[in-house]
Amino acid sequence: MAMDPASAAEARERVAKWIEETRQVFGLLPELMAGDHEAGERATAAQKELEKLHKDIEDLKRENHVLRLEKDEIAQAMSQIAAKLGITPRRSPFERGMPAEPPKPAEQPRTPDPAKP
Repeated sequence: MAMDPASAAEARERVAKWIEETRQVFGLLPELMAGDHEAGERATAAQKELEKLHKDIEDLKRENHVLRLEKDEIAQAMSQIAAKLGITPRRSPFERGMPAEPPKPAEQPRTPDPAKP
């Protein structure tokens, strides 16, 4: 099937336009690929930072657990010392789960009455 001259000219024009657009796209490819590469590097860096932050959180959770255990041990030892001295320890207003109580006056250690043997 033969093309008339007008159709052939139109086809040549479309092909020439398509070739020019293809050249422009190929010209943009290095820039597009570089941008994609940079985005990939940023994503990799963000992933590494996220992994580091997760590790830091786990380390802090472990440290917090150890410190709470130490705090509980110290509180228990202080209670035993207070009991031996006959002192009723006040509840800490910072203790978790307990409503804050007004501070009680500290009891003074009893001095022996000189009149009693």
